[in-house]
Amino acid sequence: MKSTSIEDLPQVLTAQNIADYLTLARNTVYELFKLPPDRGGIPNFNVGKSRRVVKSDFTSWIQSQRQQQDKVAQRRIEYIETGVRSIS
Repeated sequence: MKSTSIEDLPQVLTAQNIADYLTLARNTVYELFKLPPDRGGIPNFNVGKSRRVVKSDFTSWIQSQRQQQDKVAQRRIEYIETGVRSIS
């Protein structure tokens, strides 16, 4: 798989561009295309039989995934801290 920086990506991305950037299999990217964006899917659109993603939508999706992971981690920390306090 190729190593790619976000700056090197075109303004309209293919599944292969995204797969290369995220170091995922292209089929995994297609699975993410099938999910609605509010369920973690990558926003995309049809060009004939192909799927494409606007680069700014992709970078926004990456940021939202990071924020979601941060929220999950924070909830886990709060859960652990609450459990520790109740034991003490």
